[in-house]
Amino acid sequence: MIRRAKPLLGTLVEIAIVPDNKTTSDLNTQQCNAAIMAAFSRIESISQQLSFHQLESQLTQLNRSPGQWCAFSRDGIRILHLSRVLGRLTDNRFNCTVGGELVNSGALPHLFEHTFLPQGTWQDIQLSHQYAKLSRPVLVTLDGIAKGFAVDMAVSTLKRYGVKHGWVNAGGDLKVFGSVELPVKQRTANGLSEPTLLINSALASSQVSNCFDKDYPAQIIANNELNTQWTTPTVISVQAKYAWRADALTKVAAMLPKQSYHLIDKLCGKVIQF
Repeated sequence: MIRRAKPLLGTLVEIAIVPDNKTTSDLNTQQCNAAIMAAFSRIESISQQLSFHQLESQLTQLNRSPGQWCAFSRDGIRILHLSRVLGRLTDNRFNCTVGGELVNSGALPHLFEHTFLPQGTWQDIQLSHQYAKLSRPVLVTLDGIAKGFAVDMAVSTLKRYGVKHGWVNAGGDLKVFGSVELPVKQRTANGLSEPTLLINSALASSQVSNCFDKDYPAQIIANNELNTQWTTPTVISVQAKYAWRADALTKVAAMLPKQSYHLIDKLCGKVIQF
């Protein structure tokens, strides 16, 4: 096994390649290292384009310029499109326009001179070819769904280099592919859960509570108009085929009562009870 780690996406990203013992066509160490470096570069590119925290990112330019068309990469347009679709399908329970509220709470940095709304809806994001525009002064944050998307693209890069088995782990976003059976535990306030096996799929976890905690700046702040069940901080994990979908659906699950988790199933995800 070859494992490498690099600080990216606000966490430590680990990439692992597991040899295929059933064939004689394994990549050599030099080829594996080249695949891993290419996967890290793919992640870094997405992060630079779509980070809320970087002053020169495409996302920051969009947030600074409500009402103006801003050029976006193919990756950026794809993620914005997916965000709009999920917003529509979930009645705005997945909402990437809550950046203003997160800035006001201190969870995200204040990088803007203009006034902005605490949050909007998916309809506030307009797309046209390789351009995007905000119809109102909302702040878009894509850190979660973009992080999952970066993990997916890293796996795709590894596969293009001939890697058949392994995983990419970016903190709360993990994708396993090939024949790997990876034991995964959920970290909670009470310690670690019993392990579950993750096989050829993605898993994302997010902490949710009714108030912001500076010790967990990446958590979901529950909207009390939709959900009042989170009296104590809770970790929600969702399994799906793709990491972008798994990460996005943790946000949806946080806004649903537990008896409505079947809606996650309809969106091609599954809430995992550790």
